[in-house]
Amino acid sequence: MKDAILLFDYDGTVRLGSEHATHYARLVAGRLDPEDERAFLSAHAAFVAGKPTTASTFDAYDADNAVRRLAGEFGVPESDRHDAYIETRELMAAGKFQIWAPKGFREFIWSLPRSVEVALVTNAPGASLGPALERLELDGLFDHVIGDAGKPEGLDAIIDELLEERPPAQLLSIGDIPRNDLAPAVERGCATAYIDHYGRPWPDATVTGASLEELYPFIHRWVTEQTA
Repeated sequence: MKDAILLFDYDGTVRLGSEHATHYARLVAGRLDPEDERAFLSAHAAFVAGKPTTASTFDAYDADNAVRRLAGEFGVPESDRHDAYIETRELMAAGKFQIWAPKGFREFIWSLPRSVEVALVTNAPGASLGPALERLELDGLFDHVIGDAGKPEGLDAIIDELLEERPPAQLLSIGDIPRNDLAPAVERGCATAYIDHYGRPWPDATVTGASLEELYPFIHRWVTEQTA
């Protein structure tokens, strides 16, 4: 059994870029009349620019979540929104949008002791992950790749399975959405590293940084403590 576990989120953590979300927004807004379509896209663009203008996007988690919230605000049926999401993810897997990994991420993971277990857990469709990770040059980097995770509720069982009989303190969960990526880990006594993209403090995190790169030193120290 390996000494410690790093549990990484995917979107906004190891997969960066919001070009796909603009396409997603256009697909959803296309279900609306022209005036509402323009208002929808304007509100989404404002969120992506860091200047949200509507109540539904003010505290959105990320650009994808902003689309989901706007869809609810404008009355787009959930089935239509979901179809647009799946279509967008399929296009991402096919190489349609610009995506990138945090600088030096692959090299950082390879620099850690081989006894560390590295997992990727995401709500993104599992079928879309392989091609995207290959484009990011992160294929083969993770011991576990779990899509369609159903976070936050689904994360409890995933953490239990990853830990097996190890204590919760041996798992560090890293992500940018506290409710989905971090809160379930905190409740189980695990360490957490929060990527705060939008300047929204979350006091329950073990550590906070503005980017994953900023968290590399903490992650390295945490791993060293667990594997000493």
